[in-house]
Amino acid sequence: MSRFSRVYTACYYILVVWACTTVAAEKLTVAVATNFLTTAEELIEKFEEESDANVTLVSGSSGQLFAQAKNGAPYDIFFSADQVKIDAIIDEELGYDDTRITYALGRLCFMLNPKREYEQNARELFEGLNFNRIVYANPKLAPYGTAAEEAFEELEADLSEKNKKVIFADNVGKAYAIVHSGNADAGMVALSSILDDELADGHYYVIPDKYYNPLRQDAIVLNRTENERLAREFVEFVQSDAAKAIIRSNGYALD
Repeated sequence: MSRFSRVYTACYYILVVWACTTVAAEKLTVAVATNFLTTAEELIEKFEEESDANVTLVSGSSGQLFAQAKNGAPYDIFFSADQVKIDAIIDEELGYDDTRITYALGRLCFMLNPKREYEQNARELFEGLNFNRIVYANPKLAPYGTAAEEAFEELEADLSEKNKKVIFADNVGKAYAIVHSGNADAGMVALSSILDDELADGHYYVIPDKYYNPLRQDAIVLNRTENERLAREFVEFVQSDAAKAIIRSNGYALD
């Protein structure tokens, strides 16, 4: 092999290795609370159009995702459905606290089984507790479950005393799936899920903010990321006007 051929081969090998490394470095894995999954998919589609990133989403309850992140799951960014889990991430020194943002304010809804017709609308049925079987997220795992319990406390309603059957789902997305399938009379779900499904107005009621503590949803870049630059870019993108428009269109409020 001539000297030129050896030099060419070596340069070609270096370029191939550099290109492969560059492509790998542009990948992100984002852990996102279930209620925000559809919105996150839209945000990622927009972000990928404007960058060379390849973003993978993993969804679950905030409690489950926090536990996974704490135990070394390879997530670059964590989008929680509350602030408590992000507080814990910072306390455990698992994230870059200067990347913390409040990306959305969740909105809780009372939803009726869409397979049935009702003489009263969702608001009347909620305030009168006119249901037998209701599903909502497990308060030990998901902030929307905590908000649901706060709403019933505000109504001064002890569901156990009123012989209501309560079903706990792992997360608010599963709660929505259960009531949508007809396996519960009603559910306490995220407004974002209802907007995705274009449910008839009378079949859901947006719970007033006064009934529960604000569902401030925070995100943070985890310090185990191997692509901190791109992770920070994505968090910055989520705060852009274009991203905020997507978030609002999916039923969330913003500060």
